[in-house]
Amino acid sequence: MNDFDSLLEAVMEEATAAGIPVSDHIQPHVLVNRRAKKRFGQCIFKDGTYTIELSVRLLEAPEHSCKQTIAHELIHTCQGCGNHGALFLHYAEILNRRFGYHIKRTNSCEEMGIAPRADAKNVHYILLCEQCGKQIQRERYSSAVANPSRYRCRCGGRLRRIK
Repeated sequence: MNDFDSLLEAVMEEATAAGIPVSDHIQPHVLVNRRAKKRFGQCIFKDGTYTIELSVRLLEAPEHSCKQTIAHELIHTCQGCGNHGALFLHYAEILNRRFGYHIKRTNSCEEMGIAPRADAKNVHYILLCEQCGKQIQRERYSSAVANPSRYRCRCGGRLRRIK
């Protein structure tokens, strides 16, 4: 079982060594979220303090995946990194190169080395990229499902709904 607090301390040292300006106002205790179904981590800012919260699913995950998720959330404590904009991506790339992480906006269970949830995706909709053939599954009706022609795959290809 992973010790999130120790991992947070280790990742904070890595980020500092890499020159990432993480906040000085981070709670040293990582919260465990037992209800989160779709996200692995969250950075919460309240009363001038940041709190890192990780999914209970990461307790048994590979240590590297936990550290990567913590690093992702730590970047959110940097000024100007409350979203996944250019500065966030710049800091993520520094940590990726230096420590072998694969920090990005979202990661799949497979990328994290975690077994998919038993109740994972009740797929109601499927979008298909006409360029690379990737299928994008969706549980809920969304703007992308309703108007796939307004959206693009990561490869730049057009999307169309096939289910």
